Amino acid sequence: MTTLDDDINSNYALVLLDEIDNFNWPPLPPITDDTLRRAAFTHKSALSSAPANDETSYEKLAHVGDSLLGVFVTILLQGLYPAAKKDVATNLRAKLVNRNINSAISEHYLLPSRVITGRAVGGTLRASIKETGEIFEAYLGALFYSYIKDNTTHTEGKHYLDQEDSMTTKFGFTSYGQAFDKFGQFLEPLFTPLAKALYDPNEIDRQELLELSEGAKGELHTLLSMMRLPIPGYETERFWPSWISHSERRGEHGMMWKSKVRVRLRDGQLFDGEGIGQNAKEAGNIAAYLAMQKIKSATGGSRRRW
Repeated sequence: MTTLDDDINSNYALVLLDEIDNFNWPPLPPITDDTLRRAAFTHKSALSSAPANDETSYEKLAHVGDSLLGVFVTILLQGLYPAAKKDVATNLRAKLVNRNINSAISEHYLLPSRVITGRAVGGTLRASIKETGEIFEAYLGALFYSYIKDNTTHTEGKHYLDQEDSMTTKFGFTSYGQAFDKFGQFLEPLFTPLAKALYDPNEIDRQELLELSEGAKGELHTLLSMMRLPIPGYETERFWPSWISHSERRGEHGMMWKSKVRVRLRDGQLFDGEGIGQNAKEAGNIAAYLAMQKIKSATGGSRRRW
């Protein structure tokens, strides 16, 4: 069930899309194959009996669409920001490929209103960011396969997702490549402005900070021991980054670490450092490094003044 926070995040994603300068929604390309179109818009609750597999609902297509979207965005970001390091690109991709963005896009194109559901789940489905986001992913999966079917003769009597021949034999790599290119013609004008709006140049600085701070916690502790000062304690906590919606928070995967340290010198001066990282070690090192830089700046780097 959707929550108030989910609604806020979904609205934020929609506002972000609408407020990007010179952003124009590209027209939604049609799914030309009738079977694929029905599959993309048929919820399992609308089926008279549970199928042996879920190829007759949009869930299986959503799995394909989500994977294709991830690949497309990865390639897009490499083209836009070739100098961005892996962690920077990974974080930006996580901001772009998520259910909040997908749900906002789905709502804009009125996709949820086209889904056939059982009577009991219709209202719940259309109020759920997870479900409305999946509808867009299912549409992408069906769209991709429809491009392939437009140029391919399939084995008679077999479903497009259920043929046993190898993909190379069935379609050939050229057909898949052409389908992906056509697929990207819709996604590029949609996600390029989003990527530029969400890109944070300071993320590169944070990556450099991570490299500079490697081993800083041990260095700070050694320094304080030599000065006969106590080793400071660290306040460490885990938190969810803002770009991961409440509906996508499962377990601990995707959580970040925050660490704070305070150093007190003999003259009473206090120096704080706060670090954020993928794990406690990274966060602690950054906090220690920033505290040391403040100490050096305040004392001119002279150990005797510490």
